[in-house]
Amino acid sequence: MTDHIEPPTLPQFMQTVRAAFAFLQPFGFREISPPPHRAKERFQVWFRANDRFVIIKGEGYGTMAAVMLEQDGLELGEIDLVPAEERPQAMPKRQPGQLEQIHEAARRLEKHGADFLRGEMGRFLARAKAIPPYKRTGSS
Repeated sequence: MTDHIEPPTLPQFMQTVRAAFAFLQPFGFREISPPPHRAKERFQVWFRANDRFVIIKGEGYGTMAAVMLEQDGLELGEIDLVPAEERPQAMPKRQPGQLEQIHEAARRLEKHGADFLRGEMGRFLARAKAIPPYKRTGSS
């Protein structure tokens, strides 16, 4: 028998993200609207502090969540700041639901991403990749 986790509603998603990522506020992050060229997806929340962004997106029709860090045309998944030995196992026995994944990602970012959140960019710059063209504006 397979456990089926009901995908969250948009209000559930938004409420969970805002609560899980409330720790960003002391670092100067504030919630903003996504830029128009990336606002098509409804299940996303953007936080900004100066030129740094934390972007939480719902994916996979409510089954997955992704947290990306962006700065100056570069991006990095929050998981890439977590030491390899502390990353989740590749195939968990039970796939966590989207809301649980959001909470887990927030805990990882709070524990392992404080340097990025403070604006210390060394580890981010060493690992980040260029934002793909489909995420850039037409003028880039």
